[in-house]
Amino acid sequence: MKNATILILFLCCTFPVVMQAQTEFSQTGAQWKINRFCYGTLNDTYINNDYLYELGGDTLLEEKSCKKLYQDEKLIGAFLEEERKIWYYPFREYEDIPEKILLYDFSKEKGDKIESYKIPWNIGGDLSYCDFSDEPVTLTVEDVYHEYGRKVMVISSSSYYGREDVWIEGFGSPQGFWGAYEMLATDGVNRSTSLMQVLVPNKTALYYKGQIINPDYQSTFLKEGKTWEVMNHRKNTIDKIIIGKPQILDNYLRYPVSSSVQRGYLYDVNGTIYFMFDRGDGIAEGLFLCDHLLYNFGLSVGNYVRLCTSPYFWGYGGYMPPSYEFYDVTQSETIQYRGKSLKRIVLEGDIKHVWLENIGSLNSFLYIYWGCDHLKDIPQSELLRCYLGDEVFYDCTDFPDGIEEVIASVPTYTIIGGRLTVKNGVGYHLSLYDISGKEIYVRTFSEMIESVPLSDLPATLLIGRLQKGDIVLSFKIGENRK
Repeated sequence: MKNATILILFLCCTFPVVMQAQTEFSQTGAQWKINRFCYGTLNDTYINNDYLYELGGDTLLEEKSCKKLYQDEKLIGAFLEEERKIWYYPFREYEDIPEKILLYDFSKEKGDKIESYKIPWNIGGDLSYCDFSDEPVTLTVEDVYHEYGRKVMVISSSSYYGREDVWIEGFGSPQGFWGAYEMLATDGVNRSTSLMQVLVPNKTALYYKGQIINPDYQSTFLKEGKTWEVMNHRKNTIDKIIIGKPQILDNYLRYPVSSSVQRGYLYDVNGTIYFMFDRGDGIAEGLFLCDHLLYNFGLSVGNYVRLCTSPYFWGYGGYMPPSYEFYDVTQSETIQYRGKSLKRIVLEGDIKHVWLENIGSLNSFLYIYWGCDHLKDIPQSELLRCYLGDEVFYDCTDFPDGIEEVIASVPTYTIIGGRLTVKNGVGYHLSLYDISGKEIYVRTFSEMIESVPLSDLPATLLIGRLQKGDIVLSFKIGENRK
């Protein structure tokens, strides 16, 4: 290897070399925010660190123009993006460290192999400390797709823990900055790293909360002044929840929300709503980023979601991690209410949750509470009204029982190009019969829009029937169906 002193000298000097930026991995000022979270029983271990990685100016290494790499303003090496490969140059000289390390290879396609490496569990955020004494690990590209114009690769490993990862071109891995496979800890402590944000030089977030930000998305759920009135029948009180003026916090637009019980911030990431507790709720210093998923209206029947039932806190016994419960989505359909089509989702778990699109829970809007009374309060809470000024989104007087009764939308069907397409048919059972009454096709729909290729069926005259409970819709499919 070249001497470390020479390499540091190269990194500290800027060369007038011009290179056209390819992705964020080649942009001066691009930033990656990583969270490293650890807790365990040995010595009351608790670590909740955020690392900030930033690309600086140009430097010349091996006659190639690279970007200086900083971790929390400390120079730790350089990045090179070349032919859709991302290389890292460590700045320290350790035994068995290669001159440059391949972090990502976005030139690969489905089925290709990539030679990568394992990293020790105790490195912190600085990869230049690694000695890389372990054997390389072979990765396999399981799938490739594009999201908002970016290439996304699903990666699997043949290592002893068979971990799966996702690589996003320009961003890296959601599981951390280095894109490598962190080895299992040996001290009994639970550890995880995650990519929190990717920011361009103007500090606009391109990636947040595990999602690539849709540049064209605008929230319809969060609006300043929107109000929810919730009745707590157990305490015989009415709580009013009001959204305040939005503000930029941690490089993302958030809406302050307050009630008599708690306060915090709501934010919307591509239609998924999150709630972040405010410091004023008694959160210990350093636990400000206590945010949790609140609503996801993209769920379908058969999905499950992990909901927070109690945020983490410090107690006499040390750190207590958040409590979560898994909920099954038992219903997911579109209903007509006040002249609008709204997604309605029912979740079954310790507590039954009913969500209405752009409205929230028909129980308690902010269902994550500090303390242990929430399990008693939520089943006995009822959303009375949701409104913005004179515009009423929800009123319990004309929607009396949101859990058991709904105004169900009737499925519709069309026959075009030899295909039967059914809309709003979630939960409906389709049967197709020939002219003699013999059933020749059956199917239960789980999506809002599904189609059946009629040209593959043996009969030319068919009778169709859609049934869900006591609701039955029959129709005839003639010879002109092809």
